[in-house]
Amino acid sequence: KNIPSLKNQIIDFFKYVKSYLLKVNKSFTSFKRYEKIKLLIERLNLKQPLNLENFLFFEELSILLFFILGFIFGGNLILGFIFGIFGYFIPEMILKEKVKQKDENILKEMPDAIDIISANIEGGTSLTNALRRYVERNQNVFAEELRIALNKINFGKSFSEALKEMDEKLNLSEITGLVNAFIQADKYGGNVKDIIKAQGDEIRAKRFQYLKKKAHEAPVKLLIPLMIFIFPVIFIVLFGPVVIKLMI
Repeated sequence: KNIPSLKNQIIDFFKYVKSYLLKVNKSFTSFKRYEKIKLLIERLNLKQPLNLENFLFFEELSILLFFILGFIFGGNLILGFIFGIFGYFIPEMILKEKVKQKDENILKEMPDAIDIISANIEGGTSLTNALRRYVERNQNVFAEELRIALNKINFGKSFSEALKEMDEKLNLSEITGLVNAFIQADKYGGNVKDIIKAQGDEIRAKRFQYLKKKAHEAPVKLLIPLMIFIFPVIFIVLFGPVVIKLMI
């Protein structure tokens, strides 16, 4: 009978500690570092919003976890402190990696998206309706960002304001060029299809250059695991028997 009550007491204690830390954390999130982290969090469009107090709480948990691991495996406090310092940066590294993956997905999706939007415009649809049609028929990262911008337009923001906010949030040069093309096409008209198509071709060319660069970097990156894992095993297999014979 006492076990459930003890369990509840432990849970209540941890809830109290967490609520207290969150209150304390609020005074530390005004630093410039957390302004950048806030922008990174906003770029992810998380379904469950993550505020800076909770992010700092995750950093504190990471410090504690890595300190314990360092102390257990290293057997001394110094190594525990070194591991703890490393653990402090882990949540930020994970956050940046998620943002990087999202950016790569957007750049991958944009050329095809622009082709579809251009085809809709060529069929006689206005730019705004072409964007809406693309959003309705596609479920991807870029479509989600456009959906957010279009929702802002529905709530009263102008076309240019909504797209500029999307550009500021994502902070990608390719998005900036595309947004400028959209705004120019919306304001001044002209051959909208050709303006947007030119942006699509430019983004596709940049994407090709990026992939080409990645392909050239791959052999260099493979050297590290080869040197650490493969070469030592080969040397052991080749020279191990010789060394054993000499020792005998």
